[in-house]
Amino acid sequence: MLDRFGSYRGLIATGALVALVLALVAVAGGRGIGEDQPTSPGAWLRSGLAWIQTGEHGALAGIGGYLDIFSDADLVRENERLREEVDRLREEKARLIGVLQENARLRKLVGFKRRHNEYELAPARIVARDVSPYFRILTLKLKTDAALKPRMPVVVAGGVVGQIHRTYGSFADVVLVSDPRSRIDVISQRSRAHGVVKGLGHAEDYLAEISYLRRNDRVREGDVMVTSGMGGIFPPELVVGTVDSVTQRERGLFQKARLEPSVDYSRIEEVFVITGTK
Repeated sequence: MLDRFGSYRGLIATGALVALVLALVAVAGGRGIGEDQPTSPGAWLRSGLAWIQTGEHGALAGIGGYLDIFSDADLVRENERLREEVDRLREEKARLIGVLQENARLRKLVGFKRRHNEYELAPARIVARDVSPYFRILTLKLKTDAALKPRMPVVVAGGVVGQIHRTYGSFADVVLVSDPRSRIDVISQRSRAHGVVKGLGHAEDYLAEISYLRRNDRVREGDVMVTSGMGGIFPPELVVGTVDSVTQRERGLFQKARLEPSVDYSRIEEVFVITGTK
């Protein structure tokens, strides 16, 4: 008996499903608007179906909400990871730029050393600055065992930085060209006119003046002034700066000129100390 029932189970289920569909069609189509009674079978059936649909909608909405929560959490984690990656790349970029700039400076220093192999050059690094108007000094630390002495010239590839003022073992204070205490004997590369460069001590710039230029010396704006080699401190033909302006005096034997140093002292980090000649 049970075996016979099992063989007809699929047919019975199909018939029941068809009957249910026909009943729903009959209930839905046989009434007009407002004809169902609260206790009628059609009303009960539609009420049950409404509850089923409501529950289904609520379940789907709940599942969607959970999915949204999981999706938002993934987005937050992904954004955090990307933010960390961007910060890391920015840091690496900053380090790379610093390395490239240092390499460029060192290449210039190496080129200067090759061009001037007649000098004994000791490399040093700038470790402190004092740029008050009348005290323009850099403090350097020597990278070798060479002995530092006052008045030794300090240079970079761009030209003259200044000269050593005081020493503290491997450390030294350097008086800049723009310091009022600095005196450098110079000549013009173009006309060979002779003068002495003295710092002006301005707070807002590094300008110096060229004194003892004779009235008939042909000096003009843009002339490059180099060390003359006189005085036994600076070797000859090192660039000191460029003439910024020339002032003709009505009386006297000399004219005056302003000089802009060839070196930007606010940016230098490595220098050479000329400790002697070969």
